Amino acid sequence: MSFSPISAAQLADLLGRSGQGCALWNAEGLLLMATPAWCQWLDVPEGASPIGQPLRGLLPASIWHTHGQRFAAAARGLRQEYDDTRSGDFGAQRHRRIQLTPGAADAQGRHEVMMQLSDTGREYARGEVIARQREQLQALHEQLRSSRQDAGELDRLRTLLNWRTAMLSEHNEMLQLLSHEIRQPLNNASAAMQATLKAIEDLHLADAAPAARALLRAEHVLQQVIGTLDNTLTAGTILAAGGKAGASSETDLPTLIKLVLHDIAADLRPRIDVQWLTTARTVQLHPALMRLTLRNLLNNALAYAPADTRVQLRISESDEPLALILEVMDQGPGISEELLPRLFTKGARGHHSNSRPGAGLGLFIVHSVLQLHQGTVQALPHSPHGTIMRLVIPQGLAE
Repeated sequence: MSFSPISAAQLADLLGRSGQGCALWNAEGLLLMATPAWCQWLDVPEGASPIGQPLRGLLPASIWHTHGQRFAAAARGLRQEYDDTRSGDFGAQRHRRIQLTPGAADAQGRHEVMMQLSDTGREYARGEVIARQREQLQALHEQLRSSRQDAGELDRLRTLLNWRTAMLSEHNEMLQLLSHEIRQPLNNASAAMQATLKAIEDLHLADAAPAARALLRAEHVLQQVIGTLDNTLTAGTILAAGGKAGASSETDLPTLIKLVLHDIAADLRPRIDVQWLTTARTVQLHPALMRLTLRNLLNNALAYAPADTRVQLRISESDEPLALILEVMDQGPGISEELLPRLFTKGARGHHSNSRPGAGLGLFIVHSVLQLHQGTVQALPHSPHGTIMRLVIPQGLAE
């Protein structure tokens, strides 16, 4: 069905003489035709020129509240038929049956709508119950159809979730295999280089310095490869795949610190000063993740601070709230204002001349590990220059 402005004007004149309540609006909701009876029933102000006006702005708010949803459904191409009751003079009830018939649709799928009013006063009492039952049955039908659709969507989502879980499990197994097959030979190679360096030093050979320097450079490269591999595996298996880190455990703190220091290249370890401000030996944390976290921070501090400066690892605790505090302090150039807001985001890297190669995962891993521990990490200025990376790890939390 399609209505043109010319036929609408002729129809308005014809229906207006017969006293019929009728109106037509286009797909954009602009009124094209309306009879006086229609304007009276819908409380269109007298003297108004409704033609060309938006239907939403023309009708009073109370009228729109009653009919707006029906109008919207008809504009989507759904024919509507329902009864409307108004209070007339001296409280008398007046009844109209309303029919909304969709017409042609525009490119956006919106339809023209023809509205017709029929006087149902004499048959309303008899038809009221039937109309109400019809609406109730329609509502039940819609609910049933919606429930079926929801059930189908739930089944589809459950299937996708099962598939994703299986893929993540396979993905993690492959990464763990990669971790074992690649990292272990690299660690063995690093240990062999350190043993060779120690043997060369023990021989006290006069011309051994070039070979020692070459071995040191090779060990640094291996440590960078191992660190990048560990960061990538951690991001891929634990942090990026739903934040499942496994449970924290009672960990011997001095042993953890010894392992962290052993992870640092042999020639860089003497630059690290460990300051113990706590007597605590056992703490609650995830040892493997915290070992990786401290290694990332110490390697960053050693790389960015001048080679003749010290890096301090300070270990303390707080009572209120109960927490372990780990601080890595350097005397480097500090963190630029431009980098600071995105310091812990994945891929964030500075532009300092001492920047280490990598994918920018180190501080992202640090931040993610602290989140898993329900703790915090802060980058603070170190007087007179440098940076303090402060980790606060809550203790005594319920699992």
